[in-house]
Amino acid sequence: MTEYTEEQESIRRVAREFARKEVAPGAEERDRTGQFDYKLYRRCGELGFIGMLMPKEYGGSEADLLSWWLVLEEIARVDMSLSWAMMSALSAAGPIATGGTPQQKALWMDSVVKPALRGEATTCMGLTEPDAGSDNSRIRTRAVLDGDHWVINGQKTFITGAGLEICRGVLAVCLSDRERRQYEQIFIPTGTPGYRIGPPLRKMGLHASDTRELFFDDVRVPAYHRLGTEGQGLAGMLHALGMGRIQIASTCLGLAEECLDLATAYAKQRVAFGKPIARFQYVQGMLTEMALNVHLSRLIRDDSARLFMAGKPFFKEASMCKWFVTEAAKKVADDAVQIFGGMGFMDECPVSRYYRDIRAATIGEGTTQIQRHVIAREMGLLG
Repeated sequence: MTEYTEEQESIRRVAREFARKEVAPGAEERDRTGQFDYKLYRRCGELGFIGMLMPKEYGGSEADLLSWWLVLEEIARVDMSLSWAMMSALSAAGPIATGGTPQQKALWMDSVVKPALRGEATTCMGLTEPDAGSDNSRIRTRAVLDGDHWVINGQKTFITGAGLEICRGVLAVCLSDRERRQYEQIFIPTGTPGYRIGPPLRKMGLHASDTRELFFDDVRVPAYHRLGTEGQGLAGMLHALGMGRIQIASTCLGLAEECLDLATAYAKQRVAFGKPIARFQYVQGMLTEMALNVHLSRLIRDDSARLFMAGKPFFKEASMCKWFVTEAAKKVADDAVQIFGGMGFMDECPVSRYYRDIRAATIGEGTTQIQRHVIAREMGLLG
């Protein structure tokens, strides 16, 4: 098993205690009602989880990335919806804090960034469109300069967190020059005229995670709302996706661990034909394969994380991590439901929720099939 530093283990213990005592008790109710718990989310900020990667001067703690991923893992063990809300919280606030211009920081530090680190606000990322999922080259949301303003028209979909009461805005990827295939990342504050947020989308799982469509109809924002280098908005976003793939794998690892623990405990106490079902070879085979998948998932996640933190090439390994861990967790959740039998199919059983929640993981942040394509490209196999 991977060894962590004393500080990483300490952060992990705090996250685990919080998850067990404060997150887990209401997880089933939040899943049933689809309600986002703002007080619970603020507790994440109070404990320093949301801003743990950010500079101390802004209220963060400058923790290492692996510590952050350990926190996500522990939260996802009991509520994957909350872990995904935490993942997306700084989608715009983070780039403002770490790469914003002095003007942007002066404008949004107190109104967007610092509240987001405290869990009092959130931001979201607008990349996916109805006709542009894995194929980002089909992005059609346009941003046209009109004097000293951007005029934006288009639509985004499957956006996490945009409809929350505390969402301060979206960092939207927009096409600015079709011929040269240039894209921009433009921050659009919530409430900007022409920016409309659709109703909550109905989903198979992740019910307590807000997911919406966004519409931009002649939205006008000042030119200085563009973040990053001119024309490089999509490239910057794709680089961030590498880290995002390890993040999502971390939440899946946590879910898989919990499924394994619950299924093992149930198999030891559930009696059939005069003995616990854990003593039957078929059930043992399922549990041991689940344990293997969890163990291998941790190894590949931690290896990818350390490459990233060392500043070494990691894009191929991040895709391997995302591919393996999400698919392994899906299999673990499926086997957990099977071991629980009829009870596993009931919503009152936690593994039923985990089974529904995990299905999005092999799609979000790039499908399993796209990860294979990325790996083939990094291996020089595409010609």
